Amino acid sequence: MRLADRYLRIGFLAFLIALMLTLAVSAHEVGIQADIEVRSASGHSITYSQETLPSEAQVTSVMVTVIYSTQEPMANGQIQIYAPGMPDTPWRTGQLDENGRYRFSPDLSRRGRWTIRVQSDGHTNFMNLVI
Repeated sequence: MRLADRYLRIGFLAFLIALMLTLAVSAHEVGIQADIEVRSASGHSITYSQETLPSEAQVTSVMVTVIYSTQEPMANGQIQIYAPGMPDTPWRTGQLDENGRYRFSPDLSRRGRWTIRVQSDGHTNFMNLVI
């Protein structure tokens, strides 16, 4: 093997390694959190997480917050909300605000699993929320 070919191979491998490292650094996870506001029997508002939400709660609104693993919000990302029994057609679509937040009031006549899907710049995630 000629010396020039060897240097060409080494240069090409260095380029591939640099490209892979660049892609690995730019990729990050998308986290979704839902804070669920409920009206208590006394008329006060109480906020629950999806894990602590009582069954048959009178949900007034859901605040979805989307944050990248870099702790930056998914500013102005797209959101699609699917109601129970409607897996193919979004019940509502919208846009996250500059803080990666979106508030909606679910239709309480549709109890069951709501699916919330978010996406922006090739990053996507979803969560299921039982209301």
